[in-house]
Amino acid sequence: MQIYYDNTVLEHFIPVAYEELFDDLVDHFKLESATYAPFSDALRLLFHHRFYTKLTALKARYRPFNPDSDLISLRQYTSSEYARLQEELIASVTPLLERANYEELTYENLHAAMNRTSPYGVEVSVDFEDFEEMLLFFRGEAHRYDERRSWRSLYLKKERIRVDVYRRLFILLKPKRLEVRAQEIAAKEGRSVTRVLASLRKKNDVLLDADGSECIYMKLFKDIPHADLEMLFPNTQVKMTLKDKLKIAVTGGGGTIGGLATFMTKLGTLMDPLSLVAAVGAFGGVLWRQVKTVFTHRTRYMARLAQNLYFYNLDNNIGVVTHLVDMAESEESKEALLAYFFIFQSVQPLCRDALDKSIEAYMRSTYGIAVDFEVEAGVAKLLELGLVTEAEQCLQALNVADALVRLKELNAV
Repeated sequence: MQIYYDNTVLEHFIPVAYEELFDDLVDHFKLESATYAPFSDALRLLFHHRFYTKLTALKARYRPFNPDSDLISLRQYTSSEYARLQEELIASVTPLLERANYEELTYENLHAAMNRTSPYGVEVSVDFEDFEEMLLFFRGEAHRYDERRSWRSLYLKKERIRVDVYRRLFILLKPKRLEVRAQEIAAKEGRSVTRVLASLRKKNDVLLDADGSECIYMKLFKDIPHADLEMLFPNTQVKMTLKDKLKIAVTGGGGTIGGLATFMTKLGTLMDPLSLVAAVGAFGGVLWRQVKTVFTHRTRYMARLAQNLYFYNLDNNIGVVTHLVDMAESEESKEALLAYFFIFQSVQPLCRDALDKSIEAYMRSTYGIAVDFEVEAGVAKLLELGLVTEAEQCLQALNVADALVRLKELNAV
């Protein structure tokens, strides 16, 4: 299925592999690959070492909350310790997502999506009050085209429909405790906590029970339609579309009325007990067929959601941690590589604005993609590494030999 980037929305993400970016830069500036390859490798290695340290630390912070863990621990955390660890985890994940060039999905966008009908004909509702913590970040806005039959053409031919998607979508969820949620609902609806608690235990598998566990779920998805954001939550309630409700009302209602009329006629003309039992059975059969139709639609929807999630899911929980660190490492490496090459190849010192425009023009002409290059981030990394100097707001890079020596010194530390 072909995905098209939306070039009207400028993003920081650089959708090119590091190795290919290096090869393309060498070709663009007509350089000898063998001369610059050691520099490129050393730069990538330095970022790898630094992010490996972050990976180790983030895995340790996530361990007490990992729902998939099979490790034994003798540590017993208090509620205040869990709260502190949770705060530290969130404080580590958010900047990592930003360094991987993800953007936070606002509540306005989320609620706007909730009011749309899914392009798959599925409608679901989500109770966000079930969650104590919720983070959604996306990277890359794009679209694809689907073909579907429409009532406008009497379902005789297919129409081409644009579907807006998020190329990557991260979601973090911390469910509330069962007792806490029960107290909230009881206070809001004026019901007894005991009854609400019993109801939640039967209907809600998301809330955390009183077993001492603290779970934080992290998921990573790809190519999620804007209108299907609800299906990523574990507490979705499936609803039927208005079209399907009308369909069932027309067909089911007609059948039920017909069955009821037949039943009443037989009641009025047949007093034989066997005939009466047969008439009641026939009417019950009509009602059951209509109820079965409703359940069939619900089952079909659930199967469709399961299929979509199967193909959309990229990673879960501890795997998401590794995935995010890898993406952040890749993005920062590419930003530094681009900035160094354009500063080094400039015949005169570059100001930041000129560097920014040069790189964005290169991405547009070489790959046909409009990006908003994070020039401040790219320059800051090079300054910190000592690969460029700045004087009077103009940037100048070390020659590649000296830059390689500098990187080897940093890698040896």
